[in-house]
Amino acid sequence: MSDKWLEHLEKTVHEAAETITALRDEKQELASRVEELEEEIERLSAEGGAETGDGGGVTDAWQEERQEIRRRVESLTEKLEGLLDGAS
Repeated sequence: MSDKWLEHLEKTVHEAAETITALRDEKQELASRVEELEEEIERLSAEGGAETGDGGGVTDAWQEERQEIRRRVESLTEKLEGLLDGAS
């Protein structure tokens, strides 16, 4: 009997585990960044310096970046959950 299928399975499982670890790390980094940005938005808003004279303001840019990061974190979370559900 050939053990190649078992070797391939082991390799696939190890690669999946490495991917899950990397995604968890990235998720944590992105969640930390979202928190930092939310704190910065609150600080700028409290100082009253968040608006610029162009009508859009810095707050809009911060909100857009915050939404993008949140979207990415949610996407990574869904991927992790999918991988973990598939491993069960």
